[in-house]
Amino acid sequence: MSDPYLYPNSEVLRNKFGSTDQKSLDRREADAVSVRSVLLQRNPVQGNFDAEHLKLIHEYLFRDVYDWAGRLRTVSLAKADYVSGGKITLFTPPELIESELAQVFEGLAAKHFLRGMLRKDFALEIAALLSEINRIHPFREGNGRAQRQFARQLSGSLGFKLHFEVVSKERLVQASILSANGDLAMMERLTDEITDTERIQPLIKAIAHLEQHAFNWNDHYVATTNSGQKYVGTFAESDGVNFFFYDNQNRVLVGKVRDLDSQPAPGGKFEFTAS
Repeated sequence: MSDPYLYPNSEVLRNKFGSTDQKSLDRREADAVSVRSVLLQRNPVQGNFDAEHLKLIHEYLFRDVYDWAGRLRTVSLAKADYVSGGKITLFTPPELIESELAQVFEGLAAKHFLRGMLRKDFALEIAALLSEINRIHPFREGNGRAQRQFARQLSGSLGFKLHFEVVSKERLVQASILSANGDLAMMERLTDEITDTERIQPLIKAIAHLEQHAFNWNDHYVATTNSGQKYVGTFAESDGVNFFFYDNQNRVLVGKVRDLDSQPAPGGKFEFTAS
């Protein structure tokens, strides 16, 4: 079955720019949506934190790019999953999207839109909410960006802040793929971390250092260490309070200097247990 969202004999989505080259569309879409994202965070789209609210956010973000912005997709959608050995992630069939979204948001309403929760409990609930919306994948394109703006707005209404700016693209992709297939652990760790001010600041410093050295951190998994976990890796840099290193999976991790028996030289192999 042909995909009506695509140009004929192409894998490029029909768009308002008339771009038929994927790289050109990616660049122009990113620029347009980035501007809309900033405006949206300054002046949130009003709604009731339901499916209609999510659609309004998607429409606002992508109105300059796609005619169907804010509308639920009408075709089946799947993505190749490189995290779990090439498994294909199948998203909700189009005829079930509306009813499944209704269930998700009825559940959110039943929990009083997460009001009155402690930060850690809130982080777990937001992880579950993002995972469920992602599993449904209600739009043909732009699901992640719409979900994150929705979650940011919900968080802000409760006095929390989700610092997605310290989440690399690679980490988000891995967490999204796993959660869409029922494994929420990485997404829960992510949302717990980006609502915790003490863990965000070391990440901000590490990312700034990587950017100064022209290191594309977005292409790597970047996170802080987990308390009680043992790590083995290659030491990189330290600011005297925190340090970052590469583990055996080539992830960039940020730890506390106080957890080290002695500070290795850059490039040195070491192991420690995080506090």
